[in-house]
Amino acid sequence: MSNQVAQGQNLDDFLINLADGLTQAQSRLNKTPVLNAYGQEALVYHIPKMEFELKLDMTSTASSEGNNQSSYKKTKLAFRPSTSTNQTQSASSVIRGVMIATPIDSGRPTPIITLSAVKSATNQVKIEIRCQDSLGEPLGNSTAEINIDRELSNKLNKQEKRGSLNRGTKLNLATLELDAQGYASCQLQIAKTEAKNQIIAITADLLSQTETLLYRHQ
Repeated sequence: MSNQVAQGQNLDDFLINLADGLTQAQSRLNKTPVLNAYGQEALVYHIPKMEFELKLDMTSTASSEGNNQSSYKKTKLAFRPSTSTNQTQSASSVIRGVMIATPIDSGRPTPIITLSAVKSATNQVKIEIRCQDSLGEPLGNSTAEINIDRELSNKLNKQEKRGSLNRGTKLNLATLELDAQGYASCQLQIAKTEAKNQIIAITADLLSQTETLLYRHQ
């Protein structure tokens, strides 16, 4: 990155190159997430801020524009990395700053999804969802999507040497309308031929946030 910075002539060139380097570093980290025991992406490393210090030589050049009767001088500032052996007529300046990561949603509270399961009858399970933000306020009057993640379910069951989920195992709803308290529920219908101890992965999505519940059929 230092070679790229050295090519700058305007101050914004240096700052943009610093920002580009920071973006590339974060992008590399995003591509190497930490996985949990189930092979799901659990977290990624995040660069919260970058402090920088630029020591630059500032050179001022002036040029005349216009005709002889109405000419004026235009001044341009040029920057380059400062060196101790610099012999040109220029002034050195140290610029310090901090680049801080800002959430895409402008810092709004993060949605928190809580899933739970309660067996209500034979082969019937009540799936409950509660949603609030990170400040504890309920996310009422919102719509959440809920699904069975069959790919994850089959992967987990295969690890325990069991077969895939039965197609008859399903949810009675695909979307849930949350009440004023951020609560909603639906029914998980388990096929009568579903093998015991099968793991059923249920996912809920709301405002770009996803939560997964692993339910084991008994």
